[in-house]
Amino acid sequence: MARPGTNQAIFFELHGVLLHPYTDREDYVVPRFVDGALTALSRFDPERFHLFLASNQCDVAFGKLRERDFNRFQEALQAKLQEEGIPIRKIYACLYHPKGKGRWKKESVFRKPNIGMFKMAEQEFDLNLRRSWVVGRESADILAGDRAGLGTALIGDENERRSWEYDVKPHICSGDILDLCERILSFETAMLH
Repeated sequence: MARPGTNQAIFFELHGVLLHPYTDREDYVVPRFVDGALTALSRFDPERFHLFLASNQCDVAFGKLRERDFNRFQEALQAKLQEEGIPIRKIYACLYHPKGKGRWKKESVFRKPNIGMFKMAEQEFDLNLRRSWVVGRESADILAGDRAGLGTALIGDENERRSWEYDVKPHICSGDILDLCERILSFETAMLH
C-alpha cells in the first residue's frame, strides 16, 4: 500500500460555491464571485494548503458552451485569482456527461461523484487526501469527497438535502463561504494541538 502524501488540499466546486450559479453564457465570460469568496480563499496559507478548483461542467457536454469558451473562462478565472494573490494549483473540470452530445457523451471517472479528480491531484501534488477537504453545493460533491476520504463541507442549507440525488451528510455545513472556510480552518488548527 502506498504511503499517503504530505500535502493538504482544499478542493472547491465553482458555480454555487465560489461563483454565482451559472445563468447564461455571460457567466462564462467574466467570473462573478459570491460575496466573501475571495476573502475566504485568501485565508488559507498556501504553505500549508494547496487550493484546487474541482468542478463538473456539463454545459460543454450539452452544447450550451463551446470548449474553447470554457478554456478562455478558466484563463480569466486564473488571472483574476492571481491578481488577488490567491494561488490555485490547478483547475480540474469534467466536461463529460452520460447524457451529453457527441464526443462529450460518456461516463467519466473524473465526473463527481466519482473520485478521479481527487486521485489525479493526489498523485500530481503528493496530497494526503485524508487531511484534505472538498467544499461543494451538491450531493455529488459530498459523496465524491466521502468516497475519496476527504473532509466534506457544504455551502447551503442542510435542509436542501431532502431533494438530493444521493443520501450523504457533510462534516460541516454553512450558507456562507467565509464562515464555512473559517470553520475548516478552526478544525484544522484544533487538529494541530
